[in-house]
Amino acid sequence: MGPDGVVTDSSLEKKPEEKESLPIATRAIRLDGDIDRALEAIAKQENQSVSLIMNKALLRYVDWEHPAGRFGLIPVSASVMRKLFELLTLDQARTFGKEAGAQFLSEFVNFRFKVLNFNALLKALDFLGDRYAREFHFDQSFDGKVHTIIIKHDRGSATSAYYAEALKALLERLGLRADTVESDQQVTITVRGHD
Repeated sequence: MGPDGVVTDSSLEKKPEEKESLPIATRAIRLDGDIDRALEAIAKQENQSVSLIMNKALLRYVDWEHPAGRFGLIPVSASVMRKLFELLTLDQARTFGKEAGAQFLSEFVNFRFKVLNFNALLKALDFLGDRYAREFHFDQSFDGKVHTIIIKHDRGSATSAYYAEALKALLERLGLRADTVESDQQVTITVRGHD
């Protein structure tokens, strides 16, 4: 949890030595019977405790659902997104991406993490990727000189053009230069000049 009270990293995903020493709270809650049965089934299926499943659900609400709702994000299926992007030309997708990077993405990063910098962008991509929004598979690495960001989406070249331009626009705003390689399934972005 950050100093402003905003949860920025999942404490469930940290190693024991990385976890902050926060007190554990115990709460008694009432659950509808069908919810309790569903939790039991999920816990059994995933070989985890009901308590851990409930903590994951609450963390998702605190980390994603509540802030995303306040920001106005809505879930849209991958097939609908694919169809919408198929209707765009590559030039339209690029223009849309530039606008999204300059406005939506930068505003979302700043709104969610209370700062607009490269590390906050990486956290936002993680949240928009596999962790919560599931818009794409996000991966990143740093070799000491170059950051490599991979956005894998499997939704066509217009989607790649959109993501490439959105990220280039925001990275440019942060004073960073990015090179992109696009395919129908993914975008690879390399960023130099950031530690």
